[in-house]
Amino acid sequence: MMSKRGWIALLTIMLMSTLAACGGTTGTSTAPATSAATATHAATANSATTDGSTACPTVDAASGQSFYNIVSQQTQASYQVQEKFLNRPLPNTAIGKTNSVQGNFLLSTKGNPTITSMKVTVDLRTLTSDEDRRDNSIRGRWLQSDTYPYATFVSTNAQVLSGSYSSGQTITFKLTGNMTIHGVTHQETFNVSGKLVGDTITGTATSLVYMKNYGFDPPNIFGMLTVTDGVTVTLNFTAKAGSCSAS
Repeated sequence: MMSKRGWIALLTIMLMSTLAACGGTTGTSTAPATSAATATHAATANSATTDGSTACPTVDAASGQSFYNIVSQQTQASYQVQEKFLNRPLPNTAIGKTNSVQGNFLLSTKGNPTITSMKVTVDLRTLTSDEDRRDNSIRGRWLQSDTYPYATFVSTNAQVLSGSYSSGQTITFKLTGNMTIHGVTHQETFNVSGKLVGDTITGTATSLVYMKNYGFDPPNIFGMLTVTDGVTVTLNFTAKAGSCSAS
């Protein structure tokens, strides 16, 4: 009779073999089925962001608006998700990051500061974590980023900040907009903190995003490796004032 240790070793080998056979997939479910309506929506949403471009909004200089571009080299988008292996009491936090971020917005500092026309685009194909197998699974099976390469966030209304503002002061606010991932658009609200010094804005935006809202289930490997549906999405950003650089 095989010992308990032997069974655990055998199960581990079987799991690793299955992962290798599947090319590093992280779940037993097939890719989510797409209805005709969803397929049309996906094609429309994806065709609009196939090249990850960001259009230039119109600046109203009379209202004190300035144009700000996201500085990719000083900006990082990341995700955090909880993984659990077998019956271990403590979950693992998987973190993926990328600097491939483009975006722009308008800021008016006359009267109450107002943020408008924000659009941010992240190249999901460039997300990397500490595990290649996880990254390949996300690209090939879950986010399917070879087909849907970009995630976009577009603000849906002007964000008027209460009170006056002074240089270097950190302010916090909520920003609501439409997030498009995996060809599906869903409304999300980010908690934002930031400050303006000279011509540069730095800050952080974060939101809890659910996979099922974007057409796919959390990874699950035979119940042995499970992922919680609830992804913390964070953008640590730097933006500089200047002319529009649609990219």
